[in-house]
Amino acid sequence: METAETYPLEWLDSLISITLNPGKDYLCHITSEELEIITEKILKEILCIQIQLNKQIFLFRKESEIKLLVQKYHSSLIALQDMVISNQNKAVFKSEHLSKIMDTLIGCLDELLAFIESRFTNYLNIDERIPISYLIVTKKELQQKFKQLKPLLEKEVANKNITAIIFDIYDFSKYNTSLTYRAIFYRKKLIQELQLFCENPKKTNSFSAIDELLIYLNFNNLKYMNYFKGSIIKKIELFQNDADRLDKLWFFFKEFNQLYTNKNFRFNLKNKSLKKIIAHWFEQEINYLEKRIEKSLIPPIELEKNTNNLKVKYTDHKISCVLSADQLALILRAGDESRIISAKSLSTVFKTIVPYLSTPYKTELSYHSVRSKSYSAEAKDKEIAIATLEKIIHKIKSY
Repeated sequence: METAETYPLEWLDSLISITLNPGKDYLCHITSEELEIITEKILKEILCIQIQLNKQIFLFRKESEIKLLVQKYHSSLIALQDMVISNQNKAVFKSEHLSKIMDTLIGCLDELLAFIESRFTNYLNIDERIPISYLIVTKKELQQKFKQLKPLLEKEVANKNITAIIFDIYDFSKYNTSLTYRAIFYRKKLIQELQLFCENPKKTNSFSAIDELLIYLNFNNLKYMNYFKGSIIKKIELFQNDADRLDKLWFFFKEFNQLYTNKNFRFNLKNKSLKKIIAHWFEQEINYLEKRIEKSLIPPIELEKNTNNLKVKYTDHKISCVLSADQLALILRAGDESRIISAKSLSTVFKTIVPYLSTPYKTELSYHSVRSKSYSAEAKDKEIAIATLEKIIHKIKSY
């Protein structure tokens, strides 16, 4: 039986550090036939290493042991890859037959790294900076894949603004060794998804198919998010008045919140998730439009007088509720959409009811803010809102 101490990389390690050591005189005398035998052995060894590594991991029960093993082999493969790349520059490996076997080794080592990175990502420290050898090989691999993908993507996505932003992140001349494994893994994942995107038929709703894909992949690239916000602004500016613009903005916000984002991915770790940033922007834009509409309907002097009167009125008649603003928002929206509460609009429901409510966390509630929360509900708030309604049902049954 295989033991946890088995070293799957032993033969490859020996081949690279001893057999193909550029300091050995016999390298010049290796025949093409011998190199063909070595090449076949390398290809077989790659499969054996994958099987052995899976067996070793299966023997461990503790997560910490698996993590240590995976990281050990990941770093060992990168060290071997580094050695091969360094040796490639030696004069002895400039000959055609020796150069070919070095290319084979680099490709096989890259295949093993891809195997570990795809199967055992959770056990790697992906925020470490990548070594220069790994960066060289990965850049070449990604650039080759991207070269094949680019014309297909340009054909599928007519919007050059989006494709330019995507193409820009594969311009590695802008980066140095400060790139992390996370940054590289994201780019690999994005290429995989874009390849599938170009191969399969796409359905579009309020947003383009490429927008939906980038939102799913949490592409919180600053240029893309600014583009996305600008595209929404252009769409609502086609309407003649603020009321119609506001209605359309609410519609886009609803549609946006229904899009799924994979929380396991994020293009830029330093930025908040794309959904949070764009949702906050929607809230601010909606708040601005609603206030502008209110001001256009009431003369300035009367508006100030009414505002002061309303503050006194609401303060004197506050109803304290144990629910948070987020939970209240869900219940009020559900009441409107199920037609239990009837008003001219959802905005009217919130505007009429919210000023009379307070929560344990906040005395003064903005109906703009509460309404926006109804479109970005957390799972926990949904659970509490449902439990509260069930409590009311139980109480009614006891009467």
